Amino acid sequence: MKDTKKPIYKKWWFWVIIVIIVILIGTSNSSKNNTNTSTSTGSYQKDNAVEVMVVDFSTMSRDEVQTWFDTNKINGTITDEYSSNVSKGNFVSQSIATNTVIHQGDKITVTYSLGKEPTTEEKNALKKAESYSKTMHMSKQKIYNQLTSSYGEGFTSEAAQYAIDNLQADYNTNALEKAKTYQSSMHMSKQKIYEQLTSSYGEGFTKEQAQYAIDHLDD
Repeated sequence: MKDTKKPIYKKWWFWVIIVIIVILIGTSNSSKNNTNTSTSTGSYQKDNAVEVMVVDFSTMSRDEVQTWFDTNKINGTITDEYSSNVSKGNFVSQSIATNTVIHQGDKITVTYSLGKEPTTEEKNALKKAESYSKTMHMSKQKIYNQLTSSYGEGFTSEAAQYAIDNLQADYNTNALEKAKTYQSSMHMSKQKIYEQLTSSYGEGFTKEQAQYAIDHLDD
């Protein structure tokens, strides 16, 4: 009998293999298309980022600079540094030059002056002034007197003035704390407390600060 073999394309397993190959090829192409689409989309977003023209910040206040950052969606930072040439609070520099084109989300740093760097003597005077304000609730005048007194801290008038000018103190609160002490420990009347707070031989607060203390003494 003559041997008649079926052609390979008529065998069932041949077509199973063909189907598997077709599926694999389709999956591979789909993956490539997704990659290309992703790459294309990323490039599109970058190429179409909103452009922003950098302005001259030297003519602007800190608040105006921050508003400009927020409005233009710029990742901006406002910093401070000591400067021997630029007065305290004034503009020093910007990290990107005026009229440079940048994009939303870019970073810019604008720097303002802290003034001339204080001496060690001035720094120490400021530390002492902070201590007198926080722990003894002194007035500005009393702190200055204590800093410069030969019976007190003995700082120079320049160092003491630096301390007073740079001290972050709430003198209304200091006056109120002093008033509470006089009321609770010495049982003074409000009139006498007011006089003690404003006297140059007493606490040396201003009339406005003393009145604030009296007005809030019973809060």
